[in-house]
Amino acid sequence: MTKSILIIFKNELPVKDEMWWQQFETIVAPKRFEETIHKYGIHFVDLDTMVDPGSIEKALELVRKLSVVMTLDGRRVSKIINYKGFDLWWMYYDELMYKFCLPYTQYHRLLEYCKIFSKIILYEPPFGSLFKHFLDAHNCQYLISGKSPKKFPPLGTLLQAIASIPFLVWIKIKSPKLMVWSGDKLDPKLNHDFRMRFIYEELHRRNLKYVEFIRSIEPFSTVLRHALQRRRPVIYSYAIVTIVRSVASFLGWGNKHTISSIRPSVEAKDEQKFLFLVSTNYLWNVTGDIWAIHVMKFLLKFIGIKAAVLNAAVNRNFPEVLACKLLNISTIGIQHAATPKNYFVSDFMHEFDGKKLLSVDKYGLWSRWWKEYYIKNSRIYKPEQLFVSGLMCPLKNEAVSSYTTREKGRQIKVLFVAEQLAAPLEIMPYLEALMEEKDLSLYLKVRSYGDGFENWLKANRPDILEELGQENILRGSMHEAFAQCDVVVGSHSTGVLEALMCLRPPIFFNTDKWGDYFELKSLSLPCNLFADNPTELINYIKESINISPDVLKRLQKMFFGDPYKNGCKWVVDQLEDVLSNGCITK
Repeated sequence: MTKSILIIFKNELPVKDEMWWQQFETIVAPKRFEETIHKYGIHFVDLDTMVDPGSIEKALELVRKLSVVMTLDGRRVSKIINYKGFDLWWMYYDELMYKFCLPYTQYHRLLEYCKIFSKIILYEPPFGSLFKHFLDAHNCQYLISGKSPKKFPPLGTLLQAIASIPFLVWIKIKSPKLMVWSGDKLDPKLNHDFRMRFIYEELHRRNLKYVEFIRSIEPFSTVLRHALQRRRPVIYSYAIVTIVRSVASFLGWGNKHTISSIRPSVEAKDEQKFLFLVSTNYLWNVTGDIWAIHVMKFLLKFIGIKAAVLNAAVNRNFPEVLACKLLNISTIGIQHAATPKNYFVSDFMHEFDGKKLLSVDKYGLWSRWWKEYYIKNSRIYKPEQLFVSGLMCPLKNEAVSSYTTREKGRQIKVLFVAEQLAAPLEIMPYLEALMEEKDLSLYLKVRSYGDGFENWLKANRPDILEELGQENILRGSMHEAFAQCDVVVGSHSTGVLEALMCLRPPIFFNTDKWGDYFELKSLSLPCNLFADNPTELINYIKESINISPDVLKRLQKMFFGDPYKNGCKWVVDQLEDVLSNGCITK
C-alpha cells in the first residue's frame, strides 16, 4: 500500500503551498500540468491515459444488475419504495444509467488504480457520488475536495418557481384542459420549443387551449428572454420540483430511516457492496420525490387538466407523469428520436415487473418496425399502448426526399456528422482517413447553436478545420446538408439515420463507446451500413453508390414509415378524443 494520491479533474490546480503538495506520492491530472507537478518532484500520471471512452453495452449490463440487487432480508432494492402501486426506484433508472453506469465504464481503470493508495484526494470529480460509493465499498480513505455541492437550487431556479405563482392565477382564469410538457430550447423565430414545433402548429390550427409545464435548465437571462419571446404564462415545473426536493432534503424529510435500516446480503463482496450503494443512491430523498408528485397533482387539479402530451416518461418528468396517473389524466407521447434499447433505457426498463407501469398511456412510434421492436424488448409498454403515429418532425417538401444519381467521375460527397456524445479520440481515425482519401469530398455537419465536437477540434486539432475550410463546414438544417451530399456517416446519431428520409445511405462506424448502436449487423440488410474500421468505412462509402433507390426506400419505410406522415396530428387527435369522451379510448 503506497502513500497518497491526488487526482485533479479540472483544468485548474488547487491553490496550495509547497508543503501541501509534498504530501502526495502521485498526482493524476491533465497533461498540461505535468511540468508544474514535476517541479515538486512528484510522480505524474496523465489523466487521459486513465480514462476510457466508456461503453453503453457494458453500462447496460451494469444497470440491469442494479435493478436486481438484493437486501439482507431477501428483497429487491427496486421494490422497497412503493407509492400507491408505483415502484419509485424506476423513476431513476435512466439517471443510474447515465450518471453512474456509463461513467463507471469510463473511469473503471482510474477507480481500480485508487485502491492501491492509503489516502486519496479527489479534486472536483465529475461524478462525485460514483467515486464515493466505489471507495466506500472498498474501504478506502478518501476526501472529495474543491467546490462544495450546492445545498440549495440557484437563484434562477427560485425565480422560475416564484414566477409560476402569478402565472398560475392567469392560467386558471384561461382554464386550459391540455398540458404540454416541454423544454426551453426556443428557436429565435418561434415562440415555443423548436423540437415540438409540429405539435404546437397542430394545437394552434385547431384552436386548442393549453398550458406548458416547462423544464428549463438555461441561464436565467435566457429564461427571461424566452419568457418575453413566448408572451404567455407557463408553469416552470422542473424548477418547482427541484425546490421541493431540496427543501425535503434540507428538512430531513427523506426516507433515511428506511434506507439506513436495509443492508446488502451477508455474502456481499466489495463489488456487491458497490452495486448496493449505487442502487440505493436515489432512495435517500424519496420523500422529496413524493412531495414533488403531490405538488404536481395540486397544480394539475387546480388548473383542471384533462389530458397531457409528453415526449415520453423519463426521469426529468416523472413527477408530472405520476401526478397525471394518480388523477386519471390521460397521457400521450410520441417517439422523438431513434431509441435503441441499449441506451434509451427508460423506454424499456429491462427487469421491470411492477404492477403499475411508469409509461404514458398511448405512445406513438415512427413505423411498424419500431412498434414490433418495442413489443419485443420493452417491459414498460404493453402492446395496446403502442401505435404507429408517424414522425414527430415529418418532411414537408417532397423534393427533399428525392433520390439523386451521382455524375460519373465526380468525387463522392461525404457528410460527417459531428456528435456531441462521441469520444473525439475514437472518431478521429475515421475522420482523418476520410480526409486523406482522394476520391472523397468531405463535409462536416455541426450544430448551428454551438457544437462540442467543433469546439474540441478548435482546441486540439485546428488543422482539421483549416484543411476542411469554412465552405465545407455546414451549419444549416440536417436536410439541407443531406441535399448537398451523397452519403452520411457517424457513430450513433439519429441525424445520421435520418439520411434515409432523404434517400441518402447512412453508414455507421464502430467505436468502443457506441458499438453497433442500431444493431445493424443483426438486421440482415441488403447493403453494408456498419463499418468496423476506417478501411471498411471507405470501402462501404464507395460501394454505397451502387445501392438502389428501392433498397433505400425499403430502409426508409422500415425506420421512418411514411416520412410525410405527421405524427403530431395523431397526438392532437388523441388529445381531442380525450376532451370529447372524457377519457382515453382504444
